Amino acid sequence: MANVLANEPYPKSILCKWGLTIISLLYEDPLSFSELAKRLQISNKVLSEKIKALSRSGLIYSVDGIKRLYCLTEKGREVAGIVKPAVSVGITPLELHEVLSCKWMPQILSSLLTGDLFAVELAEKVPGISWKVLSQRLRKLQVFQMVRREVIGSHPVRVRYSLDVKGRLMVKWMLTNATALRGVVS
Repeated sequence: MANVLANEPYPKSILCKWGLTIISLLYEDPLSFSELAKRLQISNKVLSEKIKALSRSGLIYSVDGIKRLYCLTEKGREVAGIVKPAVSVGITPLELHEVLSCKWMPQILSSLLTGDLFAVELAEKVPGISWKVLSQRLRKLQVFQMVRREVIGSHPVRVRYSLDVKGRLMVKWMLTNATALRGVVS
């Protein structure tokens, strides 16, 4: 499991903050620049940069007409098809981006797949992570509702972490699709 979820980098065009979201939006229908900007609620400058990066990566192309429409290439449709199962179970493209682009989140999630762990045990299972970074990543995973935190009121107080349903779905998606996503875009 660790090899599949290892921190091999994904291409930057995919894991730029809005890349997966743009690809997901274009999966159903081509959209104009203004429609994309409106749905994403980002500046025109940022969207323009993201579109250029995705175009250079061969994931989207534009069609001129009454309005310029952006569409997915075959490669882009393949990426969208890989992302779609995660989105269909409630993992947003931005959450997917955050987890996949983080050095530690896949390891934290996969460590919790075997069962609940106290913070100390989790730190031991993720070698090289500092307490500060572990704490930050766990907080973010809690916000995403992928990890649950339980304070045990013994003396001293201990904190136990476990995967929430969404976290289990994320790990399942990563185990099934992480290698395929790297393969399509490399």
